[in-house]
Amino acid sequence: MHHVPSELWIELAPAVDAVRAAGRELAELLRGIDEPGRPARGVGWTLGELAAHLASRTRLFAAYLAGVTAPQGEIEGIAQENERLVRAEAGRPVPDLADELEGNVETFVAATRGRLGSDPFPWYSGLTLDVATATGLLLGELRVHGDDAARGLGRPWAIASADARTIVRAATVLAPRYVDPTAARGVSTTYLLEVRGGPRFRIAFEDGAVRLEPPDGPADAAIRADPAALVLVAYGRRSRWWAIVRRKLVAGGPKPWRALAFDRYFLPP
Repeated sequence: MHHVPSELWIELAPAVDAVRAAGRELAELLRGIDEPGRPARGVGWTLGELAAHLASRTRLFAAYLAGVTAPQGEIEGIAQENERLVRAEAGRPVPDLADELEGNVETFVAATRGRLGSDPFPWYSGLTLDVATATGLLLGELRVHGDDAARGLGRPWAIASADARTIVRAATVLAPRYVDPTAARGVSTTYLLEVRGGPRFRIAFEDGAVRLEPPDGPADAAIRADPAALVLVAYGRRSRWWAIVRRKLVAGGPKPWRALAFDRYFLPP
């Protein structure tokens, strides 16, 4: 893995507590699904298929942490793997899927005991993350898909700022692997991202390559962001204009107009 600035490090214990809480809340939300064929929001699945995805994906997170199995294939193939796993769960009752999701999360939480946040965690494309970052990715899975389910059900769902900051830190670690090389070709721009309450860091583009850097140093444009809004925009659940008109994304720096192109340089997560 590339060097990760200290601003993106995650404290394991609070992240684990957040994952446990999110798993319980999401399982309870899913148990309220009475029409599994109703579309979820933000993904091309029904609510029942979303529940199947969450059961299978949390199962994998727990298995990767336990060392029972390892990720297969490339990051670019995760979407296809998700579709295959959803098909394999077809027809299972949603309450059973919700119970499995909650159980898988508890298994993951139990497996973190005695671990350091810096301990290795296997990932796709042969990458090795650390346990704290993987915990943040799981938190993103639960909180963002909770938004998908809640909007499909017409129910409230909020991503707390503390959770969003953890998700931002984890997702940013993988951001260089999601750069669109075609869109970023020839681009030479450094962005300073300032998330309200932290973290602060820079992302430097140089002709298709990307580096994560500490916040101190020159930047062409600055993006100041509400943490939850940044998560929803980064995961493709809201448009950047949704956040801009609400003053949840604000551009600054010497060349603030370059901030408008920032999300175009990344592939969908």
